[in-house]
Amino acid sequence: MDADNSLVTVEKYTPDVSDLSDYSGRIRYLVEASVASETRRAYTSRLKRFACWCNEKGLSCTYPIAPEILAMYITDMAVDGLSNATITQTMAAISTTHKAQGLTSPTESLLVKKVLKGFWREYGTAHKKHDAATVEVVRYLLKSIPDDNSPKNIRDKAIIALGFAGAFRRSELCAIDVEHLKWVFRGTQEILLIEVERSKTDQEGRGMTKAIFPSQDKTVSPTELLKRWLNIRGSYGALFTRILKGEHMTDERLTPQSVRLIVKQTAARAGLSLDLTAHSLRSGFVTTAIRQGKTERSIMNQTGHRSTQVLREYFLREDAIEDNAADNII
Repeated sequence: MDADNSLVTVEKYTPDVSDLSDYSGRIRYLVEASVASETRRAYTSRLKRFACWCNEKGLSCTYPIAPEILAMYITDMAVDGLSNATITQTMAAISTTHKAQGLTSPTESLLVKKVLKGFWREYGTAHKKHDAATVEVVRYLLKSIPDDNSPKNIRDKAIIALGFAGAFRRSELCAIDVEHLKWVFRGTQEILLIEVERSKTDQEGRGMTKAIFPSQDKTVSPTELLKRWLNIRGSYGALFTRILKGEHMTDERLTPQSVRLIVKQTAARAGLSLDLTAHSLRSGFVTTAIRQGKTERSIMNQTGHRSTQVLREYFLREDAIEDNAADNII
């Protein structure tokens, strides 16, 4: 079976409840649903590139893939300077597809394992981490966006402020509907509660609630900036939508890639040399919270991390600067 007929490339199947004999289709649908949609797209892309490489080399792409062929592909990827993340994701795509078909993955072979080990030794580098958009950076980004009546500028300000204050992943931001918002009063504050129905680490859809608090400075307050956007967005449907040239608003939901571009374009307009992406808002929230002495538990309440292992990576990076004997040693 070639890559185009693998698990990750099948079209989404909608079960017909009237046909109780159609178990094979239902099983296929549930197996596919076990992998996040973004992961499926990424795996499909990696498998297609592998198939193209096989065609160029005149090699068989029939499953199960021969370990020798995969070892050659790893070697070519290393020579081409592809990143650790790309090679790791390619191995995961090939392994997942084999296992889904009940086949032994070539990634389990001794040859492939040794080639990968050689790659890590000769070419492997630490995973590149993008810069964090801390509260100081977020303020700078927001102030760089003109404070006018442009729907795009109003939307972009709301996305950046909310993305930071809610420690959102870009996929979570895009999935929010207006109906997921609820305003409540606590003391003298009007607080926004946002229901997140599903996230990267919550594929079962248990959901969580994020609280967004107002800021005294209304020009950067996530709740105030979101209210401005809601005044022109409407009361139902996708929260953040596409805006065409000429400021023509649509009901088309923004994609995660769109959020990434908004952050990068705003950083460029602000004249920042930082390497910022949409994830920088989430990592910036964690970094800022650590600097302010927030507890792990309180940070995880907002980020949705299920364990402290990933969260503590941020603590370790901060400790390298904040708690270092080299400071003022000379």
